[in-house]
Amino acid sequence: MQLTDFYHPLIGGVASYVSTLSKGLVNSGHTVVVVTIQPGGLPEEETIDGVRVIRIRSWSQNLTRFYADASHPHHPPVPDPGAVAALRQVIQQERPAVVHSHTWLNYSFFPLYHAHKGPAHVITMHDYGTACPRTTLMRPGHPGQCAGPGIARCLSCAPEQYGLLKGSMITVTMRAGRGLLRRADRYLAVSAAVADGCRGSLPADAEITTHPPMVPDDLLQLARETPRPDFLPAEDGFLLFVGALGLHKGIDVLLAAHRRMRHQVPLVLLGTKQPDTPRIDDPNVTVVHNVPHPQVMASWMCASIAVVPSVCNEALGFVAVEAAIAGRPIVASDVGGLHEVVEHGANGLLVPPGDPAALATALDDLLDDPERRKLMGEASTARTRQVGVRNVVPGIVTVYEDALRGRQQSFA
Repeated sequence: MQLTDFYHPLIGGVASYVSTLSKGLVNSGHTVVVVTIQPGGLPEEETIDGVRVIRIRSWSQNLTRFYADASHPHHPPVPDPGAVAALRQVIQQERPAVVHSHTWLNYSFFPLYHAHKGPAHVITMHDYGTACPRTTLMRPGHPGQCAGPGIARCLSCAPEQYGLLKGSMITVTMRAGRGLLRRADRYLAVSAAVADGCRGSLPADAEITTHPPMVPDDLLQLARETPRPDFLPAEDGFLLFVGALGLHKGIDVLLAAHRRMRHQVPLVLLGTKQPDTPRIDDPNVTVVHNVPHPQVMASWMCASIAVVPSVCNEALGFVAVEAAIAGRPIVASDVGGLHEVVEHGANGLLVPPGDPAALATALDDLLDDPERRKLMGEASTARTRQVGVRNVVPGIVTVYEDALRGRQQSFA
């Protein structure tokens, strides 16, 4: 059983991960059910690509004024009585061997966890959400990673993102409920950066397993077979950014760097509009919203350089992984897990976050040297040979088996 706040057709990195994992498990002969929160308009139960999806309602969904987007009802970091009751019913009905949780929905499973009876519990940390109310371990306007969660520090920081009331509530409930994180048998992290950032919030004896990025095995084939999108510039060789068009992704830094570059190549921005998306009226910049994933992959194949200028503490940077699969050289900020995807000087360049001059110089340097870009693109492809479902899913199944074996030995 996979637990996640959001699932297809809702878009998001965790939803994509859980979908890829679930389909990989089904194809390997396992029975999978995904339990997720039910927003308005979606059925309570359906089967998607061979995966049963059960959508449950939570009490917190009634607090719509606390959601920035009521169609994406995030679970709070505290047990929700409605979700707890619904999960209890589903678990009694389905009797899973393992519950694998991916988001704060795990807080509503914690009351149902038993060290010896019922399903084993595996937690995957996709971000810094066990340690940081903002899930980023960074504070806007303050360079570098946060020194670590502290009640006073978090109470002054979280309201900057959520507002005073919601930010304070999230901080206090996370702090009060930290002991609940013991109610798991094994812990996974999507990167070493996430493992390091979350370690202090977990039990002292917790072992965290990291694994290579998990993407569909046919992603490169998808990129090659999808027709060239009509919205791209007429000529290949442009710079490409993919992701949320917000300040946390460094979109303003990229625009400033593009203006000061010697090479006036087109810049293409594919992503979702954010409340803080800056106004963009440069004729040399193409902006396209909500692009289907096949067209994103096809766009990577036409770009000269992938640009990932994040100023947030990226957990990993799946955009960079996808660009690497497509054989693109990458210029990225040296933050969080991005340095686990980009090896400076090998398959791309790392620059200080929030520095338009350094970003412009790196992009110009690569545009000056087509042969270096070619070699870096080849290195990108080589670095992604171990990613994908066929390489990652068996390792996750091993973690499931180890969790079950550990419970049996402990009970004996």
